Amino acid sequence: MSDPATSSAALLPGVPRVDTHLLKFSQAGVVLLTALAFILQAPWLVVIAAAALALSALVPAIGPFRLLYRFVVVPTKLLRPRIVEDDPAPHRFAQAVGAVFLIASSIFLYALPKAPAIGWTLDLIVFVLATLNLTVGFCAGCFVYYQLGRLGIAPRVRYSGGFHWRGV
Repeated sequence: MSDPATSSAALLPGVPRVDTHLLKFSQAGVVLLTALAFILQAPWLVVIAAAALALSALVPAIGPFRLLYRFVVVPTKLLRPRIVEDDPAPHRFAQAVGAVFLIASSIFLYALPKAPAIGWTLDLIVFVLATLNLTVGFCAGCFVYYQLGRLGIAPRVRYSGGFHWRGV
């Protein structure tokens, strides 16, 4: 019997795919880092989260969450890959937006220490949006990407299914 993670859709060349469990794992990492940064008032954790998201968006193959997932989480069978048809571009866009917010947060926390409230607010925005995506399955960054595509500002989505809110 065929495993849904390796169904015929996942094996067709040219069909864009994502591993939903990797996405959830990455979101959980962002939630953890941004929450700990705020609770512990540790700006260096914001910098780590910003770097992780920036790397994941710019060079997905060496994204820290992907590497941890691929070489620790999957081999220890904590999670199994769940590959589905979906365009990875909106997810990378969402990671890039999160990285920009956290880079701005880091600047406010380190370079403008008299305005820490702005830095922590930016950190908490990323926390809330990542938590929303992790728990409810709504990716605000993906939604913005799709809307920008409809307006002709961002590339059209390669996956013909468009925006689908999948829930958890």
